[in-house]
Amino acid sequence: MPAPLPGTEQIQAFLAVVEHGSLSAAAQALHRTQSSMTYAIQRLEADLGVVLFERGQRGARLTPQGKALLPVARRMAQEMETLRRTAEGLSQGVEAKLMLAVEAAFPAARLVALLAAFRQAFPLVRVRVAVESMHATAEAVQGGRYALGVLGPVVERYPDLAAVPIGGVERVPVAAPAHPLAQWPGEIPAEAFRDHVMLVLSSHSREPRRRPLTLPNGGIWRVNDLATKRALIAGGLGWGRLPLPMAEEDIARGRLQRLRPARLEGLDWSAPLPLFVVQRRDEALGPAASWTREALIRMAEE
Repeated sequence: MPAPLPGTEQIQAFLAVVEHGSLSAAAQALHRTQSSMTYAIQRLEADLGVVLFERGQRGARLTPQGKALLPVARRMAQEMETLRRTAEGLSQGVEAKLMLAVEAAFPAARLVALLAAFRQAFPLVRVRVAVESMHATAEAVQGGRYALGVLGPVVERYPDLAAVPIGGVERVPVAAPAHPLAQWPGEIPAEAFRDHVMLVLSSHSREPRRRPLTLPNGGIWRVNDLATKRALIAGGLGWGRLPLPMAEEDIARGRLQRLRPARLEGLDWSAPLPLFVVQRRDEALGPAASWTREALIRMAEE
């Protein structure tokens, strides 16, 4: 017959003695009697058929066999903890996966901070993040593909989504340093933009597009990805607005130059893009998505 598998308490005892250096110190750390710790180690050694520790006046030292089995014991302890947390999450109704759709302009640093904290709170919940823009983000949540979204001002066109403001992100007009608009002295009048390509962000949505500005020559190139838009602007192929957190390093290093457009009627260049955390009104969020929603709101208040 195969030897019986070690129990959780035996593995815990073994690792505690390794960490604390003696049976008495390990017993104190685990709030157990020394006799129970001794019995657990003896049972483990008997089940495995090896001696794990050399006992002496200076405490307990691992034998060569004990050193060889230590990594295995640590992996077993991690798996046992995973099993416990998974069962606990299932009993509380925690989702197996967080489905989050994020507006492309949402600062990457804020997303990283959010998900780092999320992993601490829900280490066993998988995460899927879709980075979309404008209506595509709203439609991902509205269609039920994603439980939660970070959305821009187009939220007003989706009354079936419940929205809470979470601050905004500043966008700045930029061009490559060699671009003619970057060479313009002082504020740039609207007429000066007409002969230059404007790069704008589009989405996968079927919603009708709105022209960002009235440009008689139709100098508009559309891309569906902010990184591509930044690369094209930096390559001198046009000008456009980028979220300041994305552009500021390029501006500081001289790869992009911030433009100073003259004020245009109906367009406030300095106004930040408002952001909202959204969910469907007719669906309740699970514990993990609810935590994420509240965390986004707290981050905006800090």
